[in-house]
Amino acid sequence: MPLVLTGLLLLLAALGAGGAVVASKNRSPASQSQPGGDKKYASLPMMTFTLGGSNGRMVDVKVLLEIDPSVDGKVADPYVPRISDRLSDSMRKLDPQQLSGADGAKLMKSTIAGVLDRELRGVRVREILLDQMVVR
Repeated sequence: MPLVLTGLLLLLAALGAGGAVVASKNRSPASQSQPGGDKKYASLPMMTFTLGGSNGRMVDVKVLLEIDPSVDGKVADPYVPRISDRLSDSMRKLDPQQLSGADGAKLMKSTIAGVLDRELRGVRVREILLDQMVVR
C-alpha cells in the first residue's frame, strides 16, 4: 500500500510539472507576438490654458488616454467641455516655472488625472500620455 501511494504521488507531481511547462509555453509567445495589442486610446482635442502669474503665459496640451479595451474610444467626447473647464481652473493655479523639465510633465499628468477622476468616474484610465505640451 505505501508503494502504491508513493507511485501515485510521483505521477501527480510529474503531471503537475508537465502542465506548468505547457502552460508557460502557451502564454509566452502570445505576449511576445502582440506587444501592446490590447491597448486602446481616447484622444482629447488640443486645449490651450492660461497659466497663473502676471506674465500671461499659456500652455497648449494634447492628451491621449489609455483606456480599457472594452470601452469605446469616443467615451470622453461628451465630457471634453467639462474636462477643459476644470483643467482651465487648475492651470490658473500653476506657475509656468513649475512646468519645466520632467517634473513639469509629471505635474501636468497628475493635474489631468485629478480632473479625469472627477469627470470620467465610470471609465478606467490606465495611463495619461502627453502627446503635445508647449508652454508659450
